[in-house]
Amino acid sequence: MGNATSIFNLMRNIGASVGIAMVETMQVRKSQLHINILGEHVNPANPLARQTVDGMRGLFMSQGKDAATATRQAYGAVWGMVQQQGAMLAYNGVFRFLALTFMAMLPLLFLMRNPKKGGAVMAH
Repeated sequence: MGNATSIFNLMRNIGASVGIAMVETMQVRKSQLHINILGEHVNPANPLARQTVDGMRGLFMSQGKDAATATRQAYGAVWGMVQQQGAMLAYNGVFRFLALTFMAMLPLLFLMRNPKKGGAVMAH
């Protein structure tokens, strides 16, 4: 019984590790995808992006930065926003995938057998 318990725990830990690795891989890949898609819209031809960068540049210049430093900080801040939004979209997508997986597995609960009544309980 001791060997079976240790093998069961080993398989449970390996399964959990594989599941966590798969979810993390999905999250990172989806994050990269969303960052690429969102980043395509942040360019000098987009008036909203240009307005955001100009507004942030003005904010940093009002804090005493020179124009070159304020421009770099504005682009960095916009890049941070793109990364943040990409990560949030990725988390939403992974959560949706896990919810759908859970809903797909829910009917399998009805296929499980009930435990036998009055069965002997073994103590270690």
